[in-house]
Amino acid sequence: MMDASSETHAVEAMDFLDDPLWYKDAVIYQVHVKAFFDANDDGIGDFEGLIQKLDYIVSLGVNTIWILPFYPSPRRDDGYDIAEYTSVSPDYGTLEDAQRFINEAHRRGLRVITELVINHTSDQHEWFQRARQAPVGSPERDFYVWSDTDQKYPGTRIIFLDTESSNWTWDPVAGAYYWHRFYSHQPDLNFDNPVVLDEILKVMEYWLDMGVDGLRLDAIPYLVEREGTNNENLPETHVVLKKIRAVLDERYPDRMLLAEANQWPEDTRPYFGDGDECHMAFHFPLMPRMYMALAQEDRFPITDILRQTPEIPATCQWAIFLRNHDELTLEMVTDKERDYLWNHYAADRRARINLGIRRRLAPLLERDRRRIELLNSLLLSMPGTPVLYYGDEIGMGDNIYLGDRDGVRTPMQWSVDRNGGFSRADPAKLVLPPIMDPLYGYQTVNVEAQIRDSHSLLSNMRRLLAVRSQHRAFSRGTMRPLYPSNRHILAYLREMTLDNGETETLLCVANVASTAQAVELDLSAFAGQVPVEMVGGSAFPPVGKLAYLLTLPPYGFFWFLLAPATAMPEWHVPVPEPMPDYVTLIIKKRLEEIFEETPRRLLERETLPSYLPKRRWFAAKQSRIEHVHLHPTGRLEHSGHSLLFTELEVKHGQGSERYQLPLAFLGEDEQSNPLPQQLAMARVRRFHEVGLLTDAVTLDAFTLAVLENMRLGTVLPYEKGEIHFLPTAAFAELTLPEHLEVVQQSAEQSNSSVIINHQLVLKLFRRLEPGLHPEAEIGSYLTERGFMHTVPLYGVVTRLEEGSTQTLMILQGFIDNQGDAWSWTRNKLERAIREAVADDERASEPKAEARYGAFEELAEFATTLGRRLGELHMVLATPNDDPAFAPEVAGLSHVQHWTQRVTQRVEEALNVLEQHKNTANEAEQRLADIILARRAKLIDAIKKMAELAQGSLLIRIHGDLHLGQVLVAHDDAYIIDFEGEPARPLEERRAKDSPLRDVAGMLRSFDYAYAKVEEARPGDNEGADTHTDTSHSVVEQYLLKGRQAFLNAYWLATMEIPHEWKQASGAAAAVDLFVLEKTAYEIAYEAANRPEWLGVPLHGLAALIEQLSPGEPHE
Repeated sequence: MMDASSETHAVEAMDFLDDPLWYKDAVIYQVHVKAFFDANDDGIGDFEGLIQKLDYIVSLGVNTIWILPFYPSPRRDDGYDIAEYTSVSPDYGTLEDAQRFINEAHRRGLRVITELVINHTSDQHEWFQRARQAPVGSPERDFYVWSDTDQKYPGTRIIFLDTESSNWTWDPVAGAYYWHRFYSHQPDLNFDNPVVLDEILKVMEYWLDMGVDGLRLDAIPYLVEREGTNNENLPETHVVLKKIRAVLDERYPDRMLLAEANQWPEDTRPYFGDGDECHMAFHFPLMPRMYMALAQEDRFPITDILRQTPEIPATCQWAIFLRNHDELTLEMVTDKERDYLWNHYAADRRARINLGIRRRLAPLLERDRRRIELLNSLLLSMPGTPVLYYGDEIGMGDNIYLGDRDGVRTPMQWSVDRNGGFSRADPAKLVLPPIMDPLYGYQTVNVEAQIRDSHSLLSNMRRLLAVRSQHRAFSRGTMRPLYPSNRHILAYLREMTLDNGETETLLCVANVASTAQAVELDLSAFAGQVPVEMVGGSAFPPVGKLAYLLTLPPYGFFWFLLAPATAMPEWHVPVPEPMPDYVTLIIKKRLEEIFEETPRRLLERETLPSYLPKRRWFAAKQSRIEHVHLHPTGRLEHSGHSLLFTELEVKHGQGSERYQLPLAFLGEDEQSNPLPQQLAMARVRRFHEVGLLTDAVTLDAFTLAVLENMRLGTVLPYEKGEIHFLPTAAFAELTLPEHLEVVQQSAEQSNSSVIINHQLVLKLFRRLEPGLHPEAEIGSYLTERGFMHTVPLYGVVTRLEEGSTQTLMILQGFIDNQGDAWSWTRNKLERAIREAVADDERASEPKAEARYGAFEELAEFATTLGRRLGELHMVLATPNDDPAFAPEVAGLSHVQHWTQRVTQRVEEALNVLEQHKNTANEAEQRLADIILARRAKLIDAIKKMAELAQGSLLIRIHGDLHLGQVLVAHDDAYIIDFEGEPARPLEERRAKDSPLRDVAGMLRSFDYAYAKVEEARPGDNEGADTHTDTSHSVVEQYLLKGRQAFLNAYWLATMEIPHEWKQASGAAAAVDLFVLEKTAYEIAYEAANRPEWLGVPLHGLAALIEQLSPGEPHE
């Protein structure tokens, strides 16, 4: 199987120009000097022109440039007929120009490859002129291969059947035939003469001394001739190559030899030797099979040739390509395959030459962007060093009416200017005419236009190259093909062990069909990992144990990074974990019989202790459950269902808690919806009828029963108390249709919600505490006072027992929204980064008018959010007679309370840091050490900040405000979920506090959004990201400007709140105090629940300590 190499050990990231294995990470851009850019306007491209366009080549994202022969030549074979090896054709410049080009390329981080044509020379070369005059048997004569007859070596094939009838040509001067494997004007050198190799080595050393980094060895399978063979791949050829490599390794250990051996993989493999011949070799058979796969809409041609490809030494690499300066060669295919490809891609016989097709990439694929981008994605993701042919990045066309292969060697198309911007010369003087047809002409296809178009083929190529450069698994990783049953899909894994010992796994999936396709991939070995699409950064659902399903558009492709679970998309809803097995409860008549002794014992001792830890709403997952006690309360009937209000008293190692778990029976004929089955806990049998005991909230009947009883204002008595359904005044104004649509929320949360007709939301509180729930209390208060930017409260379900009230459920309004502000902000930030990167790419273009983009939307929303929070606090600060809501002013007792509370939180966080710092990464350990070293200063600052905060107005607040508690609807902000921090006691969550505690919570949420977007950027992966600075700048601006816009809007909206600050810096000190408290809480929370997120509050606390001067940061 073809791999980048057999190397599996970690590869240290090195500077490209310092790495001796640089050719493994190279992306090669192949250029004709004559056709790239003409600086002196003589109609022929030159080295000066190439130098002027080096910045374009760098901006493309490549790191190596391969220049075709530029030596003095009659140019009957486009420079491969060399007349002088150690000079530069005057058409292209001087030796000094070539030297300057090499230096300028290196200065920009580019490596340079050029040609070492050692098989033959031009018949104009002085060696040949001297040889034809020299006596037979002399060293000069023996520079070439001579014969008195043209019948020698009859088993040798003729390569150029279109133009040559023999491999021998009569030379009347020498009076003998000379041997040539290519054109008759290109006599082959005789490597049986040791002087020839000596001269070739001198040529090699000459160019390497000038700084050339790599040499492409042209036509090396044909170096030596032996009677009775086909004169290809002879053992003596490898002797020559080993001698060349020995000299190279001795004097130039960081240089590279690239073999051009148009052979089958098993015949090319010997050109690597044991790592002592060529460093690289072209994989000729792979290229036509990529086109074959597209034509046949079947991956087999690709997977078949990959299976035939042998392993190569660890220091070696394949070079792969789609097109180059020659024809699309079809030598390494069968006769049947050649006919198929000719008929499919070269129906016009003028496009055929020798055993190939003389067309560029875009015309071959009929200008189909989908197929072009698909083949580019394969080129850049398959094992090997990719080679790009100049102009293919913009989709240049060709001219099959030009002779030989000149049709694919036309001038580069830079702009709509004269001659496509290639030259200012008279068009008649151009080395070749530019493409001028309506589809591919320079007026239509050119660099200038595509640079300005972020959706152009050029922009797409840049993006792919930028992504590739960030992941060495593409260049050095192993390849593991997947073989899904859908043969239209080519899928493979690229894997590599990184410096830190972790394995980076990339998944590449391509649809080679002209129709959309679905595929099931066996990725069970990566269960739990999240495929992150690498070009756009979108996270896909996580991999599970079952087949992973993907759908791809016609000729579509994906590159995925298999990331850890922390990359889980925000919208992903994990499937609730079902019970592995069910106990069977036997009843005779009524469902309430499950509370009788035997079934109750099964539920309390066997079922529920296993069931509860699987539920998201159960808070004591880490504790051992000691006992569960069932408390049945009330019963409702609806649609033939018995719905049992049930509560659980759970005793565990850390205490006891009470939970609400309504129960219902799900019959066999009702099991069409998966959610009730997933949340079922036991089987129930009543005579011959068998069903499941499940969470009643998953049944529409439960929601409709609650709504019906809310409408009636029902009081539901039970043995020890009553359940009250209490509609608010707003409920009477509701207009609901007769038939209601109930939408179950499959995502488990700390509470359970059901959407009714997209008008109402029924929220059932899972964890119960005595007293009035703050969300019901504040919701009712805000609804009565007409605060529009929260959800209205329509009703409450409470249970009264022995003089104690517990809130069981609330009925709220539904807001048709764009998601919560956390997801909205992250999406907008990612879009703002993409827009900024696109702006950077167009930086050289004239400045367009200022536009309203994602960043402006973020700033505007931050302002809206600050204003809405201020308006909320203004309503809550309104004087009133309700003791639960009457504002107070913070005095000394509150200062002491704040000092004690925040100090306790900070001490807890610092203790957690001491325990966890050894498991953190090096950077986080350094931060932890800095923080712990300033413990005393931090504790001392708390008291000072609390004292400055004296005089703050105390009101009811949200208590757990962050971006996730805000809904975005029509670009406005709606604040929801007023239950406070769920882990705190109910009375503490109902207590009044400074409104600036909510402000602090939101500021910390801004930090989280900033940090998580920064973490998700591709630049954090191994390798340099061209756009990292831009990305960082955007999120930095968001953090600074977004926070400032939020604060400014908040201060403006709350100017009339009657704080009684003792100091002018009181407000800023209060914000600092509560930011510190929130950050300390986050450290303890993340360490216990999400250790991989610990760095976010850690950086926040370090920054707070760094600027610790109470009252300054937020003024």
